[in-house]
Amino acid sequence: MKLVPEARKAHKLWSVRLGILAALLYSLQPILTHWQSVLPGWAFAALATVVGFAGVVARLIPQKAIDDYIRSRLQ
Repeated sequence: MKLVPEARKAHKLWSVRLGILAALLYSLQPILTHWQSVLPGWAFAALATVVGFAGVVARLIPQKAIDDYIRSRLQ
């Protein structure tokens, strides 16, 4: 498997950041029982789902960090 040349700049992409946040939220669900008095289960699941979808949408939007990197490589 070979990574794309922009892989080193992936941490600057909002789609990657939101994807990591969504994964963290989903991984916290097993300990949700301790937080039920603060945040109901359905709200936690909804928050994780919204963040996941936001990551997908962010991937479709041009992101300046990678656009600048690609332009500098083409010159």
